Amino acid sequence: MRKKSLTVLTALSLASMAFTVSTYAGNRAGTASFGLGAGYDYFSSKREIKNTGIPFVQAGYNFTDRWGIEGLLGFFNTQFKQSVQDNRQINGTLVAVDGVYRLIPYQSFEPYLLAGVGAIGLNPNRNEAHNEGNINAGIGGEFFIEKSIAFRLEARDFYTMVGEKNDVFFDGGITFLLDLC
Repeated sequence: MRKKSLTVLTALSLASMAFTVSTYAGNRAGTASFGLGAGYDYFSSKREIKNTGIPFVQAGYNFTDRWGIEGLLGFFNTQFKQSVQDNRQINGTLVAVDGVYRLIPYQSFEPYLLAGVGAIGLNPNRNEAHNEGNINAGIGGEFFIEKSIAFRLEARDFYTMVGEKNDVFFDGGITFLLDLC
């Protein structure tokens, strides 16, 4: 009898822990964020350059628990595709400033939507950069491992109006929050 009661009590305890919605505070009003990450950019075929990895830094500010702003800055090197028959290396810069809307969190996972403007700079000759403005939108999520530390994953579409180019960027990284208030 005692063994059965202990088993039932243990099962109920485990079940209550499994269904408890405990969440790390995560993104909250008045916090600044800083992050490091890397992604892989699938460039539009119209660019005729090879896809490449892009390391980046990110900084942001949360106005409320739901709304924030973020900036991203990444640098990369790639080459033209073989069909172009140009073996020069291309230095590039990716910049984005986005509004962020956070959806309803689930335990320590916070999904979000983002959209904004940016620019991509491509420099194939090391003297003059060819800069193109873009708009972007994406979806992502942060998994908080501590109150102010999260791993993040995102997928974004960068659309350049000049030449109608769609670049798709998948990335991940780590974010640190700092309370400013």
